[in-house]
Amino acid sequence: MRHFGKDPMSPRLLSSGRASLVPALLLVPLLVFSGGPIFADTITLQNGGRIEGRAIEQGDRVVIELPGGGRITLERSRIAKIERSRTPAEQLVLRERELPPRDAEALATLARWCDEKGLRQDRDRLRWRVLELSPDHREVREALGFRRLGALWLTEEDYRHHHGQVRDGSEWISREEWERRQRARSDARELDEVEDALETAARAGSSVEEVGAALTRFRAASPELRRWALPRALQSPRARLRQLAIRLTGELEEPRPRASLTHVAVHDGRRSVRDEALRVLRGWGDPDAALRFAPYLGSSRDRERINAVRALNIFPDRRVVGALIETTEVIWAGFGRVHFAQVVQRAVVRDYELVSGGTGQVVSEVADPVVDTALEGVVLDVDIRRAEAISRIATLERITGQTYGADFPAWREWWQEEQGKGSPPASREEARSEPRQQP
Repeated sequence: MRHFGKDPMSPRLLSSGRASLVPALLLVPLLVFSGGPIFADTITLQNGGRIEGRAIEQGDRVVIELPGGGRITLERSRIAKIERSRTPAEQLVLRERELPPRDAEALATLARWCDEKGLRQDRDRLRWRVLELSPDHREVREALGFRRLGALWLTEEDYRHHHGQVRDGSEWISREEWERRQRARSDARELDEVEDALETAARAGSSVEEVGAALTRFRAASPELRRWALPRALQSPRARLRQLAIRLTGELEEPRPRASLTHVAVHDGRRSVRDEALRVLRGWGDPDAALRFAPYLGSSRDRERINAVRALNIFPDRRVVGALIETTEVIWAGFGRVHFAQVVQRAVVRDYELVSGGTGQVVSEVADPVVDTALEGVVLDVDIRRAEAISRIATLERITGQTYGADFPAWREWWQEEQGKGSPPASREEARSEPRQQP
């Protein structure tokens, strides 16, 4: 019968394994006796006390080695008796000496006993001895992790490989899944390298040569890796890295992340980063750029509204005029009234009141404090400055060429008339750039 894996019956293993097995068996008693106290003796004292440990008699004294370490020495006259007992390791030595020769079942039984007593190394040693006598012993084969395949016993690894599986850490998976994970890990490593190149290029202390080399590494990466790395860099707390990521985003081909850069141009806290996003969007020549900023005109956050209006000065488009008129009128009418309070509440004991009480025979009086509270601080209740509304009106006039100022009824009336005429040019700049029709 053929066997695969770590099998003691293979000629190669038998030639080296048997030579080392006999000396190992001879060394078992030495290892047992040198590894710690074999006896768990019970020492009974004359006064009735009991001590557990290994008792070593030395003339008229007894040295007791304690299980937890350390030792104590007692006069022999203080000890009533010593009851000696054997540990599992010593019992194993005696049991193994009493085994019938070449009895596989007896060895298997003793291996089970070792397993119950926690003697795992001896358990495995005895199981391999069982297989030397009975290579097809099913219980021992399965206990050692072998799997049956027809007439063969295979190790777990050989069995899995036979069925096309590969180990991934502690998990067995199909080769296809393993290859997929390897590709993902490779992509993750490459992504780390691309992100490291971005970090180096944006680092303040990098030299010109280091920045150039880092950008070359980044641009040499695949478009997919660059598309993964750039959005992650846009979330960085470092403004230099965000600004660099936006500039490199401008080098991407279609599809381009216009919505992401619009979000940055409105939300980012750094002016330089917002300006870079607007520059890239303008370089792409997106005809619908203004429409992407229009939803922010009615935001409850003043920074988002102001940044959106600023972007409309770069991307003038008559398609947002209606929304601009409506939201600007709300701003001018006092939208965004602010109530701000920063106060501290203080408590002061103003006086004490005498409170009496009792239970008939006993009367007691207690001083009950009278507490006053007061608020100290600053409270502001103001209107937001109309600078934002004035900026919006200037943007309206730039886009439309009209000068109605803060006369919003006039703006609405004019816009209704314009809508009735059809779709005008998107901006004054486009109107000026259109060629005149020859009569």
